[in-house]
Amino acid sequence: NRLASQTPAADFVNSMLIMGPTWFILATFVVGASLCRGEKPHLVFFLADDYGFADCSYHNEMYGNSSNVIHTPNLDALSAAGIRLEQYYIQAVCSPTRSALMTGRYIHHTGVHAPFMDSSSSVLHIDEVTIAQKMKEAGYKTHMIGKWHLGFKSWEYTPTERGFDSFLGYYAGSQDYWNHESLCWCPRGVKDGCFSDENGGVPVTGVDLHRNRETVWNNTDYSSVLFTNEAIAVINAHPVDAPLFLYLPYQSVHVGNVPVKTHPEYALDQAPLPYIERYAWVGNEQRRNLSAMVTIMDVGVGDVVQALKQAGLWDNTIFVFSTDNGGPLNDQASNYPLKEGKGSLYEGGVRGIGFVASGNPTAVGIQRVGYVNRRLIHITDWLPTFCEVAGCKLNGTKPIDGVSAWGAISNNLPSKRNMIVHDVCFQSMGGSCAINGEDRAAIVVDSLKIVQHGSKYELYNTTEDPGEHNDLSKDRVDDVERLKKIIAQEAIGGIACTSHFGCLLPFLACETQQDFVILASYGYCCHE
Repeated sequence: NRLASQTPAADFVNSMLIMGPTWFILATFVVGASLCRGEKPHLVFFLADDYGFADCSYHNEMYGNSSNVIHTPNLDALSAAGIRLEQYYIQAVCSPTRSALMTGRYIHHTGVHAPFMDSSSSVLHIDEVTIAQKMKEAGYKTHMIGKWHLGFKSWEYTPTERGFDSFLGYYAGSQDYWNHESLCWCPRGVKDGCFSDENGGVPVTGVDLHRNRETVWNNTDYSSVLFTNEAIAVINAHPVDAPLFLYLPYQSVHVGNVPVKTHPEYALDQAPLPYIERYAWVGNEQRRNLSAMVTIMDVGVGDVVQALKQAGLWDNTIFVFSTDNGGPLNDQASNYPLKEGKGSLYEGGVRGIGFVASGNPTAVGIQRVGYVNRRLIHITDWLPTFCEVAGCKLNGTKPIDGVSAWGAISNNLPSKRNMIVHDVCFQSMGGSCAINGEDRAAIVVDSLKIVQHGSKYELYNTTEDPGEHNDLSKDRVDDVERLKKIIAQEAIGGIACTSHFGCLLPFLACETQQDFVILASYGYCCHE
């Protein structure tokens, strides 16, 4: 049982204390040998889902917390021995963050402003080049384990056709942690968006677990355990003569399925009972279960790192941990001290937990560790950053909005960016932006952030006021006008996918709810 394995936290701390200065001498020899062999570092990217900014214990120590402390010893130890990214930004919701990570492009350029509804034909456009494709060009073996959520209307849009050598995971936005069924969801106002009219008033459910192109049936392993064990298997089978790119977008800690009359066993917050019992003292049941979900994710991180160590890969690995968006407040996540959460353009929606770690930082080119990095970094920066490290070129892609953050990360050099476009989503763009009811946008330039809701503009200094308590728009009118012009310029050529919320896939009646299965070629349909 991988859940019973020891975490690497103690190994990290003890080895550093025992070895002391010798560690740096050994690192010098290792990096020399590594450079002589021309080795490229292994790249592991762990993406947590809906993970609150304050829901790791090291952030609790740094910022405090509006709720209970959740124990995350592996995240704490890895980030303490690495680089904690404390001016790190993602997108406000899941599909947009994943598109930005995959392409290195802002969401108003890819058109992915909103989560893809499970029954729509929304996809990351086929002419977008992904980070996995770039890693393959650089000679990497590429593997993905976890949540895709970038469309599956035909096979060409699924992970193994977008640059990954292998895939185990699910296509949709959420699912049951145990039986891996995705309960279709759609926003209010979309008529029969999940075929509930034909299904007795209940949204359809589909088995949504796939190994490459094959549906995996009758698997009841808790998803964090399933994905961790798969990651360990990939690591153990990895050839010693090739670099590894391992993308781990876990389900944790997104809510599961809403209970429905045909599936009363569904639950929003799901974790193995022993982990829930650790937080028996937490009064709010949903918060208690969320805490357990976080802890078991932390165990998974520790087990992946331990596997890298045992396989002899850890000393030549760059490990990145990231959230995909702020935690959802209505699901009891905490983003303290930031304002609001998932879905919001305020800091609580777009500023996330992030860190970089390695078994031998010097060997992979990291010159400074054990500090808090406050350089401006965005989720779009990982593609050019990894390409700098891996030696791939950026030609053949659409215009990249990200910049390489390698100097800022590896040596705390000034960031190559001073601006982030969180979103520009105008009704005139159509698609998902047309249903907002108002134009909305947010950008940050240096320390000044402007947030637009319709005709209203707010201005904050997010360095001095990360909680966005003090609106400066009335006192700094010139800055507001300057940033409004940047928003207008960014809106030129901005696009929005036209089918985020459309019931565009066929529905085929089945005799029982259990017969539904998600297949990439058809969406929700019957299994034959």
